[in-house]
Amino acid sequence: MGDVDPLMERPMRIALAQIDCRLGNIPANLATHGEALRSAREAAADFTLFPELSLTGYRLRSSINRVMLTDDELQEMTRRLCDAGALGAEQYAAFGCVELSPRAVVYNTTLLIQGCAPAPRFRHRKVYLPSYGMFEEERYMHPGDRFRTLDVLLKDGETWRIGVLCCEDAWHDSAWLIMQARGVDLVLVPSASPGRGVENERLGSQQSWHGILRTQAEFCGCYVAHCNRVGFEDDIHFWGGSAVFAPTGEIVAEGKIMGPDLVLCDLDKRVLTRTRVATPLIADENWDLTLRELRLAREEVVRGD
Repeated sequence: MGDVDPLMERPMRIALAQIDCRLGNIPANLATHGEALRSAREAAADFTLFPELSLTGYRLRSSINRVMLTDDELQEMTRRLCDAGALGAEQYAAFGCVELSPRAVVYNTTLLIQGCAPAPRFRHRKVYLPSYGMFEEERYMHPGDRFRTLDVLLKDGETWRIGVLCCEDAWHDSAWLIMQARGVDLVLVPSASPGRGVENERLGSQQSWHGILRTQAEFCGCYVAHCNRVGFEDDIHFWGGSAVFAPTGEIVAEGKIMGPDLVLCDLDKRVLTRTRVATPLIADENWDLTLRELRLAREEVVRGD
């Protein structure tokens, strides 16, 4: 073995658990989570990302009342995963659920847990709830009101700043602007995206997502990890195709279309640094101007100009 470069940082290995979800069946979905986490652990993954609403399925409608989870119930889920040997002490995971807050407010939530710690490290409550076409989330859930980030410390001492944009959130430029302003290294994008259309032998849904996530990875100078589910609910099919985008916009890992998969990818902080130096969008951003002009534009809209 040759000499080890002391300046070389160990990559963070992420696993995208592209799973099918049983609608409204939390015990079955929890078992699927356990299997995926064990596989990710065996593959030495530091972080495992699941799709949107991975514990419950997506098209819940009025049955949502049967799958809402309180903090105590969510902690019990974590305990079960630990008891089953699915989570290592230093392993992170992010999964989706229907959260019932202490004030009886219902959210579409992505929870981030670390090992067997009883309380979640982080929660993102989906801000933009689609209620057009086939979507009716706003009828059953409340929107979140924050876009935050979390500094994740890996076992080798390296820190990654991570943000979450859940499905529709990622279609709003403003959300990415906030991610860029917070200096994010990795944006997690869990989704339950239905397959639609075929263009040039590729799903229209896939092309739309790739266009957005490539552009925003370059804009933010960060990695983007998109984990989309598979399977069917009623007449809806979820296409999978989970992918990791480098800060250059390049796809560096990609999952199967229409089938379960565990997508593994090593993320290298040196790539972040090189990209940000070569294309200094973050360093050159004029935040005072941006905030001033946004305030003025908003005032004009309110006045009806």
